[in-house]
Amino acid sequence: MTELFAPPLSPDGLIVHPGAYPDVSAEDYHGREICVRPSVSSSGLKLISSKSPRHYWAASSMNPNRPERKEKAHFAIGKALHDVLLLSDRFGTHYYILPEGYNARSREFEEYRRAAEYAARKGRTVLTKTQHEMILAMADQLVNDELASALLTAGTPEMTLVAIEPETQVYLRARPDVLPTTMEIIPDIKTAADASLDVYERAATRFGYFQSAAHYLDVIEQLYGAAKRKFVLVTVEKEYPYVVTIDQLDDVDIDFARLRNRAALNRFAECVKTGEWPAYTSRQKPIRQLMMAPYERALINQAIERGELSY
Repeated sequence: MTELFAPPLSPDGLIVHPGAYPDVSAEDYHGREICVRPSVSSSGLKLISSKSPRHYWAASSMNPNRPERKEKAHFAIGKALHDVLLLSDRFGTHYYILPEGYNARSREFEEYRRAAEYAARKGRTVLTKTQHEMILAMADQLVNDELASALLTAGTPEMTLVAIEPETQVYLRARPDVLPTTMEIIPDIKTAADASLDVYERAATRFGYFQSAAHYLDVIEQLYGAAKRKFVLVTVEKEYPYVVTIDQLDDVDIDFARLRNRAALNRFAECVKTGEWPAYTSRQKPIRQLMMAPYERALINQAIERGELSY
């Protein structure tokens, strides 16, 4: 059984000790530093891995000139689905639904355009009528799927977890969609254009889902102890008939992804220590060697062998 524990905060309301914190809002979790020292989430580790520490710093609360985050449409859909399923009481206060047939250029909808702009300035997510209907249809499919529904209702939603990584002493943040009561299966809600196995394996790899799984499992293990836990994606397609799939992430591949997290975490710790957040190159090696893509080399070599090209 999970035990929810929230140690006392610092005088200025920041997290000092490892624990499970139920009262951290999504806006605070994603928008500001919630710990007394710089902390990193799975999204941060993935950004360091896929881009660079500079990209992470630029998007983080450490950057005093951080530009306002512009939410991409597909992220808005996923977030709205998540809130409909797990935090339905906040939907009305965090979203604004445009009327059917809305046209921003039409005088007929001038009042709605102004209302939507005001809602957006206040931090609410603006959805079209079509988007809202799609989200509700997707949610219905998940609720009516017996296994998906069981996974998403057997725990506490949106619990902020904070651990301290032993080697680097870096604060690690995680916010699982559902922290399950039994702690045996950790579910993560996803949306997909195509959830067929071959396509979805590539998408899960490209979007770093295995890295996220490794991070969540590691944080949970530090707080609740070692155990044989599984990480599953509860996915619904974004087009009719809104097919639901449940995929268990392979343990070996999670271990591979854990290596990327380890490297990113070490880089993060070094950057915090030195105050330097390099991009793609370093001071020691400021010039990169750019090579032709392997497939193009192969094509040219094949053309040479056929006598179509020569030196």
